[in-house]
Amino acid sequence: MTRYEVYYFQLTGFGEAARTLLEYGGAEWSDKYPENWETEKPLTPYGKLPMLIEHGDDGKVLKIVESDAIYRYLARKFGLYGQDIHEDVQQDTILSQWKEIHSLILLIMSGNENVKQYAVGKFKEASQHLFQKHGELLKKNGTGHYVGNRTTLADIATYTALRSLKKAGLADENMPHKEEFDRFEATLASDPKFKRYLDGTEARFANYKY
Repeated sequence: MTRYEVYYFQLTGFGEAARTLLEYGGAEWSDKYPENWETEKPLTPYGKLPMLIEHGDDGKVLKIVESDAIYRYLARKFGLYGQDIHEDVQQDTILSQWKEIHSLILLIMSGNENVKQYAVGKFKEASQHLFQKHGELLKKNGTGHYVGNRTTLADIATYTALRSLKKAGLADENMPHKEEFDRFEATLASDPKFKRYLDGTEARFANYKY
């Protein structure tokens, strides 16, 4: 059986959606954390994390970096991407927007006060805009999902991002369209495969800073 490793720091950040996709797909997988990143960094393809390591049944090892590339690869493998090219591009757009938010949160959590002050301002502006526009998308679709009436990559990327915001203490209870996001989260939590992920990650998630 093919098995996977998610090589990333002990953070949710850019790694949690990959972990969720693997769990949702019923894959055999494990976390791999750097022990000494400065030493390990030159040994990775591009000196960046996260990295997905796929160990095939035939002994071949595939290493994929860049979070969005990892998400798309796993979503295609587990049937969580779009039904056609139009649904694909909708999801690609949502991924890109969440990437900006994650990048700002990591700056906020960096500990550098000058950087933090800048990032907080940008985060407030970007997140309010995202919640407004994404709330409109969810309301228009009307199913509790971003695309169609099933769990997709866009749903998983958004749910894990919202969960990370709460973990970092950055969730906004006054966000635009809060009722749509509450419905969205409840819809995903009712999906048995997604619930399996939630039930199996509480202990690990509790140990992460963000």
